[in-house]
Amino acid sequence: MLYGLMSYKYTINLGNEIQSIAARRFLPKADFYIDHERLHLFKNPEKVKMIMNGWYLDCLEAWPPSRDIEPLLISMHFNSSINETKDVILSDESRDYFSSYGPVGCRDYPTLELLSDNGIDAYYSGCLTLTFQGSKPKKDHRYVVVNSNNSQNIIDYIKTKTDLPVYDINQVTTLSYDGKYLKNPKLDQKLTSFYSVDEKFLMAENLLDIYDNATCVITDRMHAALPSLGLETPVLFINDASWGLERLEGISELVRETTLEEYMDDYSVFDVENPPKNPDDYIKIRNDLIKKAEKFTGHINDDYTSHSQSEKDLKNKLLISRTYHETKSYMSEVNHINRQNAGKIKSQQEKIASLEKRIKELESKNGNGILGFLKKDK
Repeated sequence: MLYGLMSYKYTINLGNEIQSIAARRFLPKADFYIDHERLHLFKNPEKVKMIMNGWYLDCLEAWPPSRDIEPLLISMHFNSSINETKDVILSDESRDYFSSYGPVGCRDYPTLELLSDNGIDAYYSGCLTLTFQGSKPKKDHRYVVVNSNNSQNIIDYIKTKTDLPVYDINQVTTLSYDGKYLKNPKLDQKLTSFYSVDEKFLMAENLLDIYDNATCVITDRMHAALPSLGLETPVLFINDASWGLERLEGISELVRETTLEEYMDDYSVFDVENPPKNPDDYIKIRNDLIKKAEKFTGHINDDYTSHSQSEKDLKNKLLISRTYHETKSYMSEVNHINRQNAGKIKSQQEKIASLEKRIKELESKNGNGILGFLKKDK
């Protein structure tokens, strides 16, 4: 049997790779990387099994996927807030696909509601990242991880409470200006040809290692919070989201959750030196996910890593070196674009100044101003 692993060439969010690493745990091997935004283009003479967890859908043309893929439809989120996406997901062709390979395991309740209300066989599965297996025993490290859009405020606050090292971790990579990935202009800003698929998987593994060995994690990122649950690292989810709220229904209930304001008012909610154990509501969901995924492939690996520690050390050194050079190239391109834009702005400003000067000249020749001149000209 052949096996495929979902890959992401366009996105800057390593949360996607983390979801694929969760699926990889149940694969005896990965014969193909199958691009998330080109699922419809995959062709192979022999069927390829693939776990189809993740977020859908930026490239509408990619749905439904190729019939050369034999999918496990599990831990799926469909963006129900965009009408164009709903139209594709609820099309006759899509319904036929769901009928062939369902039922559909939904990562969240809005996805379940969207499908069920439209007659598609679906159930709540939860997120496959809950199935991560942490290291036992944990390494003897004492540090706090913050992964948040509001990291600085959180870190400033925590440092008034502890002397433990506090690390600001970001799961969003640097984007690249190297060409266009798809014709869809919506995706142009998300390009990451800067890194290869393998490099992004390595970076995502690094994040999981950091979460696994931390004293605790504080985050507003779903795919930092849920993996931390699976890894049995105490985690606090800061839910100050103003968008994408539908992604969190059925997920945020599994973790210890608060707002930043509430946390800053009451530190006892989550003392980073003695963090409370995670709620255990996720365990049944985790066990059900493991059973379904293992039944689909007949396989489960002991942990999430795909490299020995020595291999990982070498690859990370090479990655650091390349990141330095690529970042210089990226910043050079940014500066070049800024100079081009500055030139265009200056040119437009000169044209505006010239027009304003001409208007004043016309007004000075006609006592009634420019309107009077236009009337006289008629």
